[in-house]
This record gives sequence, structure tokens and C-alpha cells, in this order.
Amino acid sequence: MPRGIGKLTSLETLSEFVVDKDGSHGGADLSELRLLNNLRGQLQIRNLGFVKNAKEKFKAANLKEKQHLRSLNLYWNADNDDDDDEKSLEDLQPHPNLKELWIRGWRGDAKFPSWLSLLTNLVKINIRDGNFKHNPSFAQLPCLKHLHIDNCTELQYMDDNSPKGSQGEAQSFFPSLKLLRLWDCPNMRSWWRTKKSIDDDSNEDDTTVMGTATTVFPCLSSLEIENCPLTSMPLYPSLDGELELKNTNSRPLKQTIKMNISSRTPSSSTSSLPLSKLKSFIVNSIEGLDTHTLDECLQHLTGLKTLEIRDCKEVDLEGMQWERLKNLSGLRIDNIPKLVSLPIGLRHLVQLKTLGIRNCSALRSPFPVFQHLTFLEYFSISNCKELELSAAGIQIFQDHTSLRFLGLENIPKCWHLPEWLQHLTNLQELYLIDLPNLTSLPDEMRCLTNLQILEIGGIPELEERCRKDIGADWHKIAHIPNIQLYQVGPSLLFI
Repeated sequence: MPRGIGKLTSLETLSEFVVDKDGSHGGADLSELRLLNNLRGQLQIRNLGFVKNAKEKFKAANLKEKQHLRSLNLYWNADNDDDDDEKSLEDLQPHPNLKELWIRGWRGDAKFPSWLSLLTNLVKINIRDGNFKHNPSFAQLPCLKHLHIDNCTELQYMDDNSPKGSQGEAQSFFPSLKLLRLWDCPNMRSWWRTKKSIDDDSNEDDTTVMGTATTVFPCLSSLEIENCPLTSMPLYPSLDGELELKNTNSRPLKQTIKMNISSRTPSSSTSSLPLSKLKSFIVNSIEGLDTHTLDECLQHLTGLKTLEIRDCKEVDLEGMQWERLKNLSGLRIDNIPKLVSLPIGLRHLVQLKTLGIRNCSALRSPFPVFQHLTFLEYFSISNCKELELSAAGIQIFQDHTSLRFLGLENIPKCWHLPEWLQHLTNLQELYLIDLPNLTSLPDEMRCLTNLQILEIGGIPELEERCRKDIGADWHKIAHIPNIQLYQVGPSLLFI
């Protein structure tokens, strides 16, 4: 920043203030913000790690007098060379009118500043790459709607105590929170500071463990937990947006499913199942999740629109009941090593439009159920080494005039395209990627009169046969407007 900017005391817009590393470039130091109290909108302060005499300079920035700021971003640089032991976030206190607070890269005092509880107008908090061991209680911030904690590797818990007052009376608990993201906090095993061993599995489904019986997010819509081994946290029965669980523990999910929320939702006149309004559910590498647990969970998700099951080593989908998922429109299955065939119960998914399958090494045939999925529009399957795609006599797509997209990738046992391809008369996009034993296209390609895009990649012999005007198979595909041939096949997008 140019030196002297602090004299522009009527300045209203300064979206970014970048701290000079050593002052050799004639840049302004942080004290020039002192009198810029008319700043409005958003202010990003970058390279805070370069600030010398941090305690003095942080105070000199006078952030608490900037009443018109709505968003404050405090960024410390990755190559922070500041060894000032006295630096503290306490000296960067903003005005209580602030709506959004971002803190990234803080490596100073592991304690969070006390002033956060004074920012009662905060709507969004984003903390990333910090070394905080625990956060202050965000739970009483009345306007907080979005809370995102990312890559805080030292973080052990979110709150000192469950939400009870000194005499046991209930306190306000995230009254406005809609979105919660907890990413890459590998040491956070409990929401609350507790002396109870969280490795004790004897009561893993007991909703009274560590105060969770009375601790529920009242209006949370979407929850994402990734790479956080949480075994206890507030429950979330009223989610109506997205639930994404990746590399975490299944215990809070089990506890949520088992609770009765009729008494916790005064606005509802009748009891409803936990998570019955959820629209999107993604499970990825969940500790303690087996087929039975997943099936029990899905019985509650009657409003579900999309479901993704990934990296679940103890799940095979066998015997699961799918009848209650009549609203499901998207299903993606990835890296389920025990999956041998798609369960016939999927026939109940009469509204299914998108189906993606990949990395299922034991899958041999997904097709018996397909005759029931007559609304299917998008189908992709990739990296299934045992799949016998070219099995003769399988007329599974005779009634699938709705299919628009078909993608096949890395299927070694695909010797030729199956006969049912000719029935896909409304197919618009066809992707053939890394099919090493596919050497020619069938004459039925000419039946695909609505096909707009054909992409072939990583299949050298087939590519030669599809060369424009000269390839042996060119006459079968000449009607297709957009044909792309690749020597190295692009990875098929997981629809």
C-alpha cells in the first residue's frame, strides 16, 4: 500500500490492505488505518505476519472504531517470519457492527480473543489454518448463520461446556445457525471439553453421552464434517439441506437417527423422523458404518434427492430397503469393494435420473435392475475391472428413451458395445474412455440419430477406425456433429 494513504480520512472503499514485508518498498504500515474510520463494505488485511511490533501496530489500526465495515478478513502469510511473542488477536478488536469475520493463518497465541462474544451482529465466521486449541463459545451469537472451521490442526474442542447455565437452566444454542463446516481438524474428537473417555464405545448410541440429549442445533440446514474424528457433538435431526460426512465417526449420525424429535420441534404438530427433510446425503469413509447402519439411516430420509456412498469398506448394499427413497433423483456409488451387483431393491427408485458408479472392483453386473429405472437420464460407469459389459442377450434398455448421457471408462471386459445401445434413441452424449479391448463400433451407432457428442480417448485402435472420411467405422458415426478423439483419455467426470 502506498505510504500516506492514512491521510485520506474520507475514504470509504479500501477492499485490500497489503502489509509490506520489510518497509523497503515504501509501503504503508498498519498504523495508517487509524483514522480511516469511514471505510465501508469489506476490508482484507494481508501479510499480517510481516508486522513488526505487532502489539503496538495492531492497536494503532484502530479497527474497533470502523463502525461501517461489514466484512473483515485478517490474513497471515504462509512465510510468516514474525517472532513477536506478545502479538495477540486481542489488539485487532473490530467494531461490534461487523457482519463477517475471516481469520486465516494465525500462528500466535493459541487462545481466541475475548472480544468475539461482543460481536453480536456476526452472520458469518470463517477460521482457516489457525493454531487455536479451542474456540470461544460461538453458540450464543444470536445472528450467526454460517460457521466454517478449516485446517485447524491443533483444535481439540469447540466449547468448554454443554449449553447449561450455572443453575442448570438451558442457554441459547446457535439460534440462527444454518450452515456448519468442520474440515481438517484431526485432533477434534469432541465438541465439548470433557473428562469422559471418548474411546469408550459401550454407550455409543446413548444420546445422553456428554450432554447430547439436550443439545440440538435448532435450525441447522446443512452440515459438512471432513477429516474430523468427532465422536460427540450436538445432534442435527432437523437438517433440510445437505449432510456430508467424510473420514469421521458414525456415532453422532447414529445418535441423531435414534432420537425422537417430536418434543423438540414445537412448530410441528406431529412427530417426524430425524433427517426426514434432508435433501442431499454424502457418506465417505465413515468409521463404524456398515450396511445395516446405512440402511437404518436411509429409512428416515424420505425427502432425499441425492445420495453418494463412497469409500465404505463394510458396505455392500445387500438386503437394504430402498422403498422410502421414492424422491431420490441422483445416486452415486464409488469404491465399494464388496459390491458385486446392484441390489434389485433399487427398482423402487422410480424418480432416479442420475446414476454414477466407479471404482467397484468386484462389480460384475449392474443391469438386472435397469429395466425399472425408466426415468434415468445420466449413467456413467468407470474403473470396474470385473464388469462384463458385453454380455450377450441383455436387453435392459429397451424402454430407456429418457437416457441422454452414457459414459464408459476403464472397463477391460468391454469387448464390444452391447446390443442394447441401439435402443437409446434419445442419447445425446456418449463417452468411451480407456476401453482397451474395444476395437470397433457396432452398426447400431447409426440408430443414435440424436447423438450430439461422441468422445473417444485412450483407445488407439478404435481412434484409427473413427478417423474422419478414412476410418473403417466413420460411416457409422458421420451423422454426429461433435466428435473428439484423444490419444490419452480424459478422466470421465463423475456425474
